Amino acid sequence: MLRNVDTMAEVASKIGVPIATDERFISLREFQVLMSRHAAQYIRPDVCAVGGITASKKICAMAEANDVLVIPHTPLGPVSTAACLQICACIPNLGIQELPGFCLNGAEDAMVKEPFRYEDGCLLIPEAPGIGIELADNAEELYPLKERGSSAAKRAFDGSVKDF
Repeated sequence: MLRNVDTMAEVASKIGVPIATDERFISLREFQVLMSRHAAQYIRPDVCAVGGITASKKICAMAEANDVLVIPHTPLGPVSTAACLQICACIPNLGIQELPGFCLNGAEDAMVKEPFRYEDGCLLIPEAPGIGIELADNAEELYPLKERGSSAAKRAFDGSVKDF
């Protein structure tokens, strides 16, 4: 995806509204260029797209050094969310944790042995070993593999190409 970081930086320098990245920045270099240009006040790394928890932590450290807050992006289910929560627990520059609809409506609670818990409107960080969750024994049966993207273009009702 093509982005014009210099234009983002120009906009960020001229308005009082904080700028956030989209969730599609996928490399340390992309985040480095963005922050070196002061183009965003919030970054939204996707732990599943940037290379896991270690790469996410490197990006968060870079953001901390540049006074940028982090909003971890988590669109892929409870494993992604659990990984993000572990990152949230160990960075000083957390802005807020994005929360996908499945967390709120319980649609994927059966995928894990112990669903996420909330307290006073906050999602609690799981304390179990690893990233804090364990998949249910029948998770694969309940949630069979389905393609979430492909190289084929998706079309909107009017025939235009859409993102997902």
